[in-house]
Amino acid sequence: DVMHTLLHNIVQQKYEQRVPSGDMYDKMIQLLSGEQQSLMEISYTKQQQKQKQKQKNKNQDSDTMDVFNRRNQMELTIETDNYFQYTLSPEADMPKIALSLPIAVPILTLTYALENGKQCCVNVYPTLQFLYSHHIQGEYITQEVKDSLKGDLNDSDSFCTRFMAAVMQHKQAGSQQQPADMAQDTEFSVGQTVGIHGLSSSSGLAHNGKRGCIVRPGEDGRWGVRLEDNVGIISFKAENLEVLAVAGASVATNGSSAARGGGMDDAMQKLRIKVRANHIRQNPQYTLAALQEGIYIIGMKDQFNIHDLQGHSMRQHVEYVADEMGFVLYDTSQSSANKSVDKFGPYFIEQYILMEVLSKHEVAQNVLDYYVNHKDKLEESVKSYSEAQGKGFICWRFLMNEAVKAAKAAQNKT
Repeated sequence: DVMHTLLHNIVQQKYEQRVPSGDMYDKMIQLLSGEQQSLMEISYTKQQQKQKQKQKNKNQDSDTMDVFNRRNQMELTIETDNYFQYTLSPEADMPKIALSLPIAVPILTLTYALENGKQCCVNVYPTLQFLYSHHIQGEYITQEVKDSLKGDLNDSDSFCTRFMAAVMQHKQAGSQQQPADMAQDTEFSVGQTVGIHGLSSSSGLAHNGKRGCIVRPGEDGRWGVRLEDNVGIISFKAENLEVLAVAGASVATNGSSAARGGGMDDAMQKLRIKVRANHIRQNPQYTLAALQEGIYIIGMKDQFNIHDLQGHSMRQHVEYVADEMGFVLYDTSQSSANKSVDKFGPYFIEQYILMEVLSKHEVAQNVLDYYVNHKDKLEESVKSYSEAQGKGFICWRFLMNEAVKAAKAAQNKT
């Protein structure tokens, strides 16, 4: 019966407009479709796959051109008689210095709540180089962003001092306003897949039945939705939106498993993770410099490498650096005695909340699932881990194996 019903759904998905049924067949169709964000047509031919890839590339090129649109450009000029000679002094290379400077306007803001009731806010700030990549949405480049880069960029130390003052104000404001903000939570948040319905205007009728992704909170209770047909971002009232269940599967290492539709949703709900604003596209390649709890700088892949970091004006504030895979590339802490999922550092739960939001990474899914369901075991594993294979939960298999061995050794003694 299950196979017969599944085949019926496959045929309906391939040749008709299948409506999500809200049961296990949605997950099966999702897996066969090969996408996590939407239920695409199930296609088996190379030609269809090539056509889809061409359309995807075309849409991506269109999005990238929006970032480089003249209205989003910022001018940075230097005067030199010999540019080659000029670049031989990295400490005086103004364009290179400017590309590594952080912008004091959050590109990603999210909130979450711990089991003890503590409410936390996380702000992620981009570097100028990350700003002009295909990883961001063009609407982030506002006049406020442009104004934040005004001043003498040659004096990078002064610029970074102003940046730290601004982000600390954001952090203080977030901690003061967040309780009220939490109380006003709605069922919608940035990143959700929604369906459009109930529009009655002549222009709105054409959007009924379409699907899209919420990319930003709108004004007057509206939400900015990017529709799947890529017509741009349109604001809709909450009453015309319906959250759609988007399921997928994630198989964890070391024999454990976490279902995107079950375990991950449970973890997200228990931690009350809400994306308040996000102008970063899904699955970017990045390095993340962690300054302190709730404050992070996101840069291009390898932008915060250990060599360039030594000459960076923010070096004294950077505690550790990790990439999108979870590899810890740099860490100032010499002692491993204070490792904890509740303390700022490479094992802090915030790091993996960000990984889940940005990349939907398997390691992050495992960590969040264990954090809400088996926190004691996770904490014990962290404390007993020797870090011989590396730092962070990217070493999940080694980390969990050491915990199992320690537990068996303790059991044998008793």
